[in-house]
Amino acid sequence: MRRAAVDESKFSILEDNRMAQHQISWAQGSQVKAHFEIPSMHCASCIWLLDQLHKFDPGIISSDVDFLRKTVYVEFDATLTSLKSIALLLSSLGYEPLLNAERGDGSGVAPRRSAVRSLYMRIGVAGFAAGNIMMFSISQYLAGSGGLLPPLELLFNSLSILLSIPVLVYSASPWFTSAYSALSRRYINLDVPVALGISVLFVRSIVDITLGLGEGFLDSFAGLVLALLIGRLFHQKAFDAVSFDRTFRSFFPLSVRLESRGEQRIIPIDDVQTGDSILIRNGEIVPCDSVLISPAAYIDYSFVTGESTPVELLSGSVVHAGGKVVGKTARLTATAPASQSHLASLWERYGKHTERRSYTDLSDKFGARFTVIAVTIASIGFVAWLPDVGAALNVFTAVLIIACPCALTIATPVTLGTAMGALGRNKIFIKNTGTLLELSKSDTIVFDKTGTLTEPLNTITFTGRDLTEIEWSSIRGIASHSIHPVAQSIALGAPPAEVDSVYEEIGHGIEGRCNTHYVRLGTRQFVICDGEVDDSTHVSIDGEYVGSLTLHSRLRDGMHEMVDELQRVPSNRPLLTLVATGDSERDRPVLSALFGSHQMSFRLSPEDKVHSVEELQKLGRTVMMVGDGLNDAAAMGCANVSVAVTNDTSTLVPACDVVMPARLLHRLPAILRFAGRMITVIKVNLIFTIAYNMIGIALALVGLLTPVLTAIMMPVSSLVVVGLSVGGARLYSRRIQ
Repeated sequence: MRRAAVDESKFSILEDNRMAQHQISWAQGSQVKAHFEIPSMHCASCIWLLDQLHKFDPGIISSDVDFLRKTVYVEFDATLTSLKSIALLLSSLGYEPLLNAERGDGSGVAPRRSAVRSLYMRIGVAGFAAGNIMMFSISQYLAGSGGLLPPLELLFNSLSILLSIPVLVYSASPWFTSAYSALSRRYINLDVPVALGISVLFVRSIVDITLGLGEGFLDSFAGLVLALLIGRLFHQKAFDAVSFDRTFRSFFPLSVRLESRGEQRIIPIDDVQTGDSILIRNGEIVPCDSVLISPAAYIDYSFVTGESTPVELLSGSVVHAGGKVVGKTARLTATAPASQSHLASLWERYGKHTERRSYTDLSDKFGARFTVIAVTIASIGFVAWLPDVGAALNVFTAVLIIACPCALTIATPVTLGTAMGALGRNKIFIKNTGTLLELSKSDTIVFDKTGTLTEPLNTITFTGRDLTEIEWSSIRGIASHSIHPVAQSIALGAPPAEVDSVYEEIGHGIEGRCNTHYVRLGTRQFVICDGEVDDSTHVSIDGEYVGSLTLHSRLRDGMHEMVDELQRVPSNRPLLTLVATGDSERDRPVLSALFGSHQMSFRLSPEDKVHSVEELQKLGRTVMMVGDGLNDAAAMGCANVSVAVTNDTSTLVPACDVVMPARLLHRLPAILRFAGRMITVIKVNLIFTIAYNMIGIALALVGLLTPVLTAIMMPVSSLVVVGLSVGGARLYSRRIQ
């Protein structure tokens, strides 16, 4: 397929490695992830096409579109393609990217202002032409047929044609460029019928004037383009008005341990500055590009590369943001500020199991098929009005313009995108819009216990032989290298000690050498290697069993009210709440205040939790899994939707769909209500836009709408949808608090 002509020189800047880094999010070997801001993205067919970039360039592995931020994320093989080639491909498709390297300060304000200024210029040209052409037309209308002297009529017609040419070539160029790019790639987007309508109106007017068949419709033509441009401007302003909703990633609830002058404190990761010394424990994510200070560390880059084999790094090595520490705690020095947005975007694109139905379904239904249907209806209307060619032309053009399903295609993404932003401001982060759809359908909630329903730090009692201070220090030192709530309760905030080696078996225990002592800490089977099961955490030092630790759990504040309120959340079937934990039945009395005995399951392995979720799904249940992601990551992966609660860590759970601070868990009923109300808002929007289009098409077919009126009506529907979506999301989000 032939690529549309594109000026290649403007993207030569991407051949400079230093400049290319502005677009690159991650690079390892030949695998590169980059992002491009696409200001011209405006509808569902844009999303569909940009998701198919791999079909146009074999070097592109995948592409992912963020509609509200008008950004496409591209993963590619640098041995097969390049940033410049991808930028040229995007431009040839009609989506010229805004390069970060052009921004200077990185804000992108100047290029965006330039784009808006260009839109105003197009409006100015179309407005000037429309006003003058209408004055010439009024003179001809008032004078009637043959009322004007032939030289004067020729002058007015010539001036009208001259004024309309800049409107066609300059003001209407966005629709022609988009339509041409689509057709050159052998697909139809939503700009094709609009460009067709504009073309038909212009060509017919020129034919009428040059052949002396009438005055033409150049006044309607210029007015149509003017109205379309004003509609696009209002549309852009509406999105700009809610632009702060696009920054909800900045509320991602992660924190990191900062070490300063021998003391440690927990801070939000966005507070990390260049030069700060940070401690990243086993299983936690490195929040920013850093240099390793510890003698050695193992880093798992599966978040960014998909390769889960840890990489061994030595002191002085560069550690990229997004890597996960495996094994003992790593001490790092930040070389750049941390970015919650960067980590959130990595997590958002990793391990998704909820589909983006809100985007793909709409683009499938209302892309090329809708355009074919619109052209068919317009053609039928044209034939029905013959032999009145003027009226037939008006009907044909009016139907093509009013039938543009822009409002229909933006209803769902705008509503759910705004809802995601509203939840983000409440420190509740949603992976994608499909998650909200699953939340609204959930009828079964399975809770983990430790660190989820109960406080992560609880009192510990020890039973066993007397231990020396060095031995206690060794126990706490090894425990401090784990992020499990039980281990953190044992460590009691002790700073991570230097260890020679450390190994953690998730769900069983942790072992390592500290202060010359080799410590094993965990279940009886892990420490003593016998088959008995009990409620305690056992300890051995240098191969000698020294005793056991008993955890005294306490429910989080608000858990009683949360469980009671969940029963009142509207649902298609009674909401079922369950507990699935790997702990013993020690805490059954504590949990019995919230759940019946048949609702609680203890001593479950990660595989048992997965089996429990699958059994519920076989019964037709839509299951939500709520936990901290330590022992229940596999169950989260197979649940319909999963919620990970964070406890002052920078741990991301790839399988989860929602991340929220554990202290906000009591808001879960409000979140479910909010998700249900957003579905209602979407349904209202869809009903409105379908009815609006049907009424508009009917009025156009009977000749009651001119092309100019339809051009005014088309953006009005989009603005109403944006207003309903944003207003509904903001109104209902207040109730989450």
